Amino acid sequence: MRKTTLTLALIVGLVGAPALAGCSVVEGIIEQQTGGDVQLGGNSVPADFPSEVPLISGDIINGSGLTTGDGKVWNVVIKVTDAAAFDTIKADLEGAGFSYTDPGAGGEVGTGVFENANYGVLVVVANAGDQGFVANYTVTEKAVVGG
Repeated sequence: MRKTTLTLALIVGLVGAPALAGCSVVEGIIEQQTGGDVQLGGNSVPADFPSEVPLISGDIINGSGLTTGDGKVWNVVIKVTDAAAFDTIKADLEGAGFSYTDPGAGGEVGTGVFENANYGVLVVVANAGDQGFVANYTVTEKAVVGG
């Protein structure tokens, strides 16, 4: 179930979150497949998003959450100025006590995996075409990421 939960969260966040905002049909399908509670869409950070995970300033494109028996996964997509926003995000997360792993994506994509005692955070900063550059945060409770 952990792999399914993380996979669905990544799919929702990286591919479809902006297009699926507020779509109760999609929420129902994901809930049926995972047995969890899904909250898709909205131009705000989910109310239960962990406060110990700092987010860069910018317009919220989408905020979503998925709760299963394994724990909680959140996804927040924020409009940023350019690819250099990743450096600010990295500094903010490290300043909040998260350790950093460079997955070596390279190119015009800033990607990092961050971890503290409670959460794992995958951050991707990339050009999203018409939307400009976005920062995608996928945050998982340690129970979900195998901690």
